[in-house]
Amino acid sequence: MDTPKGEYICKARKKLTEGDTGRKKPLAVGDRVVLEQIDTSKKEAVIYEVKRRRTRLSRSHPANPRLEQIIAANVDQALIVSAVKEPPLTVGIIDRYVIATEYGGIVPIICINKIDLISSDETDYTDTAQIYRQAGYQTALVSAESGEGLETLKNLLIDKTTVIAGHSGVGKSSIINALQPGLELKTAPLGYKGKHCTATASLLGLDMGGYVVDTPGIRELQPWDIDKGEVQQFFTEIWKKADECKLPACTHTHEPNCAVKKALEEGEIPRTRYDSYVAIVQSVGSNQAPRATDVDDPGQQIPKKKRQRSRRRRRQDMENLIDENWKDFIN
Repeated sequence: MDTPKGEYICKARKKLTEGDTGRKKPLAVGDRVVLEQIDTSKKEAVIYEVKRRRTRLSRSHPANPRLEQIIAANVDQALIVSAVKEPPLTVGIIDRYVIATEYGGIVPIICINKIDLISSDETDYTDTAQIYRQAGYQTALVSAESGEGLETLKNLLIDKTTVIAGHSGVGKSSIINALQPGLELKTAPLGYKGKHCTATASLLGLDMGGYVVDTPGIRELQPWDIDKGEVQQFFTEIWKKADECKLPACTHTHEPNCAVKKALEEGEIPRTRYDSYVAIVQSVGSNQAPRATDVDDPGQQIPKKKRQRSRRRRRQDMENLIDENWKDFIN
């Protein structure tokens, strides 16, 4: 545990772990806690309080979708890493991470790694990057192997707490090693499949200032507590057109007089983004899990309708934040 007085070896108070099912942990990487020191010579302490989470990256637990699995807490931004190949670039997982980060109050940054593996006449990855830039997201093209693009990426991470997230094998640990070689995080050769090099999430300090959370690769990410009708709020191009639809509850998948489908036909909305949106809509349902993640008293839980309105405001706030703070990096 990192504190102003140095690192401590900590155990959690029994009261904090009594309700631990093994699927929803009472403590997550990035949590702010209160310690009680028990041994000054060995720097040992007990965690007896966890502060309310400012932000969080989470997903529906793969074994039980009614449970929320926290990946990281109290981070400022998420570096969503994909690779141009090995594994192939997939917008679907990027969009799922964008939903998960924005839902948790975290600023998403799209990072496409391994550009050294692409020949000069291959442009699919640059086209994908441009789609996200036009949607308002900061996007970085990098190579952990050659070092290309890392200086720009470094500037984005200074004095921020950033969770590094993405599929297995995309090069998350390699990027961190390239930014700060002394960390020597475990990596695997290109084409390595079947196992995670990073087994658990860990918070790492950067010499340039700030922290990164290195996370295990996730093969499947199901956004937590998202209904079908709410998915469109996280797709800027679709959200802006949704008000023009004739039906008030249009899902933009099969309804008549749909402004989104019309915009798709006219080339205003990229086909890859629309197909990703439809796939996510089809995969989510109405999550009835109680909202007690950060609230001890069920009476203090936020009603569903108010949560929906707050997400709309957060979507707008996120767009304003990107416009104001990241515009200098968007080319």
